[in-house]
Amino acid sequence: MTKHEMQHVTDDGEFVAGLPAAYGEATQSLAVSLARAEVDQQIATARAMPRSVKRAVDNILSLATLDERSAEECVYALPRGGKPIKGPSIRLAEIIAGQWGNCRVGARVVHVDRLEKYVEAEGIFHDLETNVATTSRVRRRISDKHGRLLNDDMIVVTGNAACAIAKRNAILGAVPKAVWRRSYDAVESVVAGDVKTLAERRDNAMKAFATFGVTPEQIFEALGIAGMEEITLEHMPTLMGMHSALKSGEATVEEMFPKKPAPGKAPAKSLQEFGSPATDTGKTEAPENEKPKNTTSKNAGPAASEAGPAHTSSAEGGTGDISNEEAEALAEIAAQKREAGMQAFAEWFAGLSAAQRAALPSEDPDEAE
Repeated sequence: MTKHEMQHVTDDGEFVAGLPAAYGEATQSLAVSLARAEVDQQIATARAMPRSVKRAVDNILSLATLDERSAEECVYALPRGGKPIKGPSIRLAEIIAGQWGNCRVGARVVHVDRLEKYVEAEGIFHDLETNVATTSRVRRRISDKHGRLLNDDMIVVTGNAACAIAKRNAILGAVPKAVWRRSYDAVESVVAGDVKTLAERRDNAMKAFATFGVTPEQIFEALGIAGMEEITLEHMPTLMGMHSALKSGEATVEEMFPKKPAPGKAPAKSLQEFGSPATDTGKTEAPENEKPKNTTSKNAGPAASEAGPAHTSSAEGGTGDISNEEAEALAEIAAQKREAGMQAFAEWFAGLSAAQRAALPSEDPDEAE
């Protein structure tokens, strides 16, 4: 027995090395008891000193409109289908929670799924006066536009953004809207400004978006306008809300300004579409005026079926062209299948077309066979 080894005395009076058998359970029970006592004390204090609704409403309004920059951070906007979706941001939600008082707020990442490529966060708001708790869960994808998994640092950043959104939703879902509606309207008025400062504010907004790599043309398209001169006072809250969402991480540039495919070019397929073998064995039908000489079998996979008449091939033995993007995606799927086991890889490989097999690294066919 070493000099510093822990000992305890048994019921028989013997000295035994190590901790008692029930030490872990006792420690866990103590932690639970301390947490319960802490919450009980907070509830008792909240009920002894209840909040003043009027004071909370006035304080929220005062802080949200303290200056122009604070007001800009209190609103977010996301363009959706040519019509922006606006609302209070996480910054305004934090002001609301702080001035509403007698509450506990928190957020945490509860799940990171590297297979399905998403991170899930949970936000909680506990009103200590009414003893009512509200939770909110938010998922964010952790893959890039090509379907590849983000690195660890970016997964952490995405998790933090998901926590901010979940926290905001929990707060706004628990605090009555009547408490913060007037403050939100006042924030929009401050952000809109007046006609005298409109030109300067438009230029400043374009410079702010430029730091995220966003061009004026992308902004015009998102707002549904033709140029800078069409940005009015009504557009300014939306414009600054979009910038606030990018700045706080509530939205990404790819989500806010999705790139449209070039005219005549099919949109890029997802990683799942590249790696999912077709199950039917029949042949696809094309219109008479577009039907190629050799129609493509369905089990040639989506990559071959969308290659067009000039590159179509039969599943039995063609060598149609595969784009670099498709080849990279197929290689990544192949690596995942190998990790799952050779049987899973062989079943997946059997459903590929000859063109898709040829696009894989040279060792893949041998391993599959």
